[in-house]
Amino acid sequence: MYQQKNIVLRALHDALVATLLVSFLGYASYMLLEPMTGVAASDTASFIVNQQITSEISFVATPSNITLAAIGGLTGGDSEGYTGVRVYTNNATGFTMTITASNSPAMLGSALGGNIPDYTPATANVPDYTFSSTTAGQQAEFGYTISASTTSDLAQKFLDDGGSNCNTGSADTNGKTTCWYNLSTTATSTIVTTASTESSGASSTLYFRVHVPANPSPAVPEDTYYATSTLTATTNS
Repeated sequence: MYQQKNIVLRALHDALVATLLVSFLGYASYMLLEPMTGVAASDTASFIVNQQITSEISFVATPSNITLAAIGGLTGGDSEGYTGVRVYTNNATGFTMTITASNSPAMLGSALGGNIPDYTPATANVPDYTFSSTTAGQQAEFGYTISASTTSDLAQKFLDDGGSNCNTGSADTNGKTTCWYNLSTTATSTIVTTASTESSGASSTLYFRVHVPANPSPAVPEDTYYATSTLTATTNS
C-alpha cells in the first residue's frame, strides 16, 4: 500500500513539473514572439536657434584730396581732376551715396575771400550732357560729374540717352565727359544701388573741372581756391 502511494505521489509530482515546464516554455515563447508593450515611454521636443545679422555700410576706399593744375587768371583755361571711392554694404536693398558742398558757391578763395561760381546747367536741376563754357558767358565755373564701374549704379540724374540728354535713359555714354552738374549745399544723389555689394565694394569716380574764360567777368583774383565736399553713403530701407 505504501509503495503504491509513493508511485501516485511521484506521478502527481512529475505531472505538476511537466505542467509548469510547459507553461514556462509557452510564456517564454510568447514574450519572444510578441512585441514588448508598456515597457518604455518616449517624447520629442524641437526648437530653433535664431541669429540676426544687421546691415552695415562702409567706405572701402575713401576719396582723396585733388589738386588741379594752375590756370592763368587773364588768359584762362581748363583744369580737371578726379578721385575714386568704393562703398561696401551687406544691406539687401543696397545704398545711396550723396555729395554735399560745405559752401555756396562751393569753391572759395582761401586768402582774399573771392570765389569761383558754381557750374550753371542749361536746365535747372538737370546736368548738361557736355561741359558748356558758354552757359555763363564770361563767368568762370566749377562743376563735377560722376562715373561708375557699374553703369546701373549711377543715379538717374547722371545717366543719359546715348545722344545729348542727361537725367534720362540708362547709358553713361562717354563716362567722365558727360552729365556735368554743380555742387550744392543740398545733398545730391550720385550712386543708387538696389542690392548688397560684393566685398570689394561698388566703385565710382568723381571728376571735377574748373573753366576760366579769357578775361573773365567778373574777374578771378589771384588766390588758391578750395571746395570742401562730403560724400555720405546710407543703406536703403
